Amino acid sequence: MSNIREEILFDTVLLDEMGSQNSTIKVLEFYLDESPKYLLDFEKLMFERDLSGIIEKAHKLKSSLGMLKAELLVSLLNQVEVAAKELNFDKLQELFDLLKEKLQLLDAQLLFQIKQIKDGFKDFQS
Repeated sequence: MSNIREEILFDTVLLDEMGSQNSTIKVLEFYLDESPKYLLDFEKLMFERDLSGIIEKAHKLKSSLGMLKAELLVSLLNQVEVAAKELNFDKLQELFDLLKEKLQLLDAQLLFQIKQIKDGFKDFQS
C-alpha cells in the first residue's frame, strides 16, 4: 500500500465547521465502520455485473465521501457511473481496482487523523 502521507485524500473542513472534534471523530469512525461493507457490496455487484446496483452504490458512496471532501474518490465514482452507463466493463474493472486502492488508503489516513485528534485531546488535557 502507498505511504499514508503520500497524498491526502480528504479534508475535515466541513465536519470541523459542523461541530466539535468529538463529533468529527464520531463521523470518521462511522465511515470507517461502513467502509468495508461498501467494498464488499461493490465487489459483489462487480462480480454479478449488476450495472444498476453499481450506479446506485457509487451514488450513495459519493455522498459520504463528499462530506469528507474526498474529491479524487468522488471523481472516480463519477467515472464508475459513466462506465457503467456505457456498459464498459473493462473500464469499470480498472476504475474499481483504483477505487479499492484509494479507499484503503483513505481508511488508513482517517485512522491516523483520529489518532492525531485524540492525541491532541490528551495533550490539551495534560
